[in-house]
Amino acid sequence: MSDPNTHRRRRSLRSIGMLAALIAALVVPSAAFAATTTTAEGTCDGQWPTSAQGKPATFVSGGRAGDYLWHNANGWHLRVTKVSSVRAVFSGRIRADKPITVTGVLLEKGDTFTLSADKLTLTYRFVNHGRVDGLDFTTACAERLVIGGSMNGAKLPIGRIWIGAGGIHPLQNPFVLRRVH
Repeated sequence: MSDPNTHRRRRSLRSIGMLAALIAALVVPSAAFAATTTTAEGTCDGQWPTSAQGKPATFVSGGRAGDYLWHNANGWHLRVTKVSSVRAVFSGRIRADKPITVTGVLLEKGDTFTLSADKLTLTYRFVNHGRVDGLDFTTACAERLVIGGSMNGAKLPIGRIWIGAGGIHPLQNPFVLRRVH
C-alpha cells in the first residue's frame, strides 16, 4: 500500500515543476528562433519570447474582461473586451526603450490613445461596452516593454491579462517583456 504523504509530495513537486516551466517559457529563449529576425519592426537582434507569440486562444469579442496581448510578424496587438454591455473603462501604459508606432483598432467615440513626444510611452483609455477596443503597434527593435493595465481605475489582476496563444498570465501588473537573444 502506498503512503498518502508520498503521493502528496509527488503532486506538489509536479506542480512546482509545471510552474517553473511556465515561468521559463516567459524568460528563456527558444532554440527554434535565430538571433536575428525580420518583422514589421525591422531587422532586429533577438526575438520576443515564444510565449508572447500568437493571439490568445481565449480572446473573443465579449469574452472575459481584461487585456489580451500578443505578438506576430506584424508587430504587437493589444485588445480589451468584456462580457456585458455595462460601461467599463480600460486604461494603461506601454513603455518601450525604442520608438513606438501605433494605430487604433475598433475604437469608438471616447476611446483615446496618446504617444509621448519621444514616442517611448503609449497611454490608452477605452470606454468599453462589451465589444473590442484595441491597438496595433510596433517597437522599432525595442529590447523591452513595460506594460500595465487597469479596469475602472483599479489595476487588473494578473488573471485578467492574457499573453500569447497560450494565454499566459504575467507574474505582476505592470510587467516586463524582454527580447531574447
